[in-house]
Amino acid sequence: MRSLSPTARVLRSAALASLLALPGGNVRAQSALPAPSAVTTTQGPVTGVTDAGVTRYLGLPYAAPPTGPRRWQPPAPGPRWTAPRAATRPGSECVQVVVGVFAAPGETGGQVRGDEDCLFLNVYAPARAAAPRPVMVWIHGGAFTSGAGSLYDGSELARREDVVVVTLNYRLGPLGFLALPGLDAEGGGTSGNYGLMDQQAALRWVRDNIAAFGGDAGNVTLFGESAGGMSTCAHLASPASAGLFHRAIIQSGLCASPGNSVTAADASRRNVAYASRLGCSRDTLACLRTLDAPKLTAGKVPGLRPLPNLVWSPVYGGPLLPRPLLDAYRAGQFNRVPVLAGTNRDEGRLFVKIAVPEGRSMSLPLYWGAAGLLGGARNVTRILNAYPARQYATPALAFSDMFTDGVFACPAVNVARALSAFTPTYAFEFADPDAVTLLTPPGDLPGLGATHSSSLVYALRTRIDGLADPADFTPAQDALSATFSRSWAQFARTGTPGLPGWSPVRGEATPVMVFTPQGAQVSDRFAQDHRCDLWSGLNLN
Repeated sequence: MRSLSPTARVLRSAALASLLALPGGNVRAQSALPAPSAVTTTQGPVTGVTDAGVTRYLGLPYAAPPTGPRRWQPPAPGPRWTAPRAATRPGSECVQVVVGVFAAPGETGGQVRGDEDCLFLNVYAPARAAAPRPVMVWIHGGAFTSGAGSLYDGSELARREDVVVVTLNYRLGPLGFLALPGLDAEGGGTSGNYGLMDQQAALRWVRDNIAAFGGDAGNVTLFGESAGGMSTCAHLASPASAGLFHRAIIQSGLCASPGNSVTAADASRRNVAYASRLGCSRDTLACLRTLDAPKLTAGKVPGLRPLPNLVWSPVYGGPLLPRPLLDAYRAGQFNRVPVLAGTNRDEGRLFVKIAVPEGRSMSLPLYWGAAGLLGGARNVTRILNAYPARQYATPALAFSDMFTDGVFACPAVNVARALSAFTPTYAFEFADPDAVTLLTPPGDLPGLGATHSSSLVYALRTRIDGLADPADFTPAQDALSATFSRSWAQFARTGTPGLPGWSPVRGEATPVMVFTPQGAQVSDRFAQDHRCDLWSGLNLN
């Protein structure tokens, strides 16, 4: 495999490091349930902490620790206990590489943190008695290499919208998504998808236990952002996820982005090079199992790949994901539940911040190199002609638009149109031009705008460390947050987002509800505004 050029290395870091993260029918009428505080699960009794009308149950183990002989094995049933278990602290985060721009005080980008014993989830339930509530299960983003469910507090969403919220961890990086021929031989072709299997195990836990927390197991919405959105897309296409959820919300998912349709066979071939780099060219699997988790996680997969490609992510061609996502949707071979899917107006601006060292500007050569990595040599001229740097204030703005359109907006249009042929599908765009953020924008951008992950604090309505804080909302932004969050909750409750004039996608007709501080309004020009005719005419995979 070829080595990455300096430009490719810079842009590869941007693509990998910063992609965060991040059913039809009505709720059945039933008699009121006791308000949850101490509840009994299938594993044993647990006690939570109630505050401001919400009871939090943190650090619940939904599967056995995937350690020792369970490394690179499907998740096994979780532990059992008889004495009440205090569910008052989150469990360990999964082993991961720290992303520089989101590093906590005392951390540096590139260091490894976390624990292999990490398969925990958290439940946020309204404390007052009520009929069984809709359930919203959150899958965090982070390029499948970082993040944790506990970074996203579901309390405000649960309290304000009267839903039960579940957040979860899943194995990341090579521990969650390593594909190798030896692992396929052990697991019947399931290697490369351990993190996805963890998510399915968590959904089975929800199915079997959520009623004890006041939730309706027959009304479960799966929702996620970035890698979590792509995970949600994968569950739509996975036969093993059938019946485990009844609606899906996809925020900024890379479900049909260029380079993200890697087969298990292709992933296995490149992972052989990864193993060799770690000194495991012989007896590969046995050798890898002797290495500690930080060394495995810090190891790099060599080779040149498309710019948006996620090196560690679900792979296709096996029983868990028989075919690439867009192919499955177009063929109607997916779990047909109502879908709410959207992107942010300025997704690409975050990637400028990560691609360019602090205090420097994106140069023209870096911009040209980015276009080549995104579209390939055969398409680079057409792409640069569509986003001429001279028509932008800076190359960084041109790159932001290019990345937003080619990696997020137009692939989202393709996904929505494919799904809409078989199931109700609603499209949206989050477009606050001055979205609140704790990040400092690069000097060659006027601001981060509605960048990648900026919508999350509006949807969850609670602080996300290192990202944004709703305490910084203006009154107009607070109203936007209320409308945006409520549309998600209403969709979870009924299968429709509930805003006037918001109709589902039908074929080429793609109405998109655009959320701004001035209000929410339907646009029929989303595909034109994001130059989707250009991107649909390029062969990018």
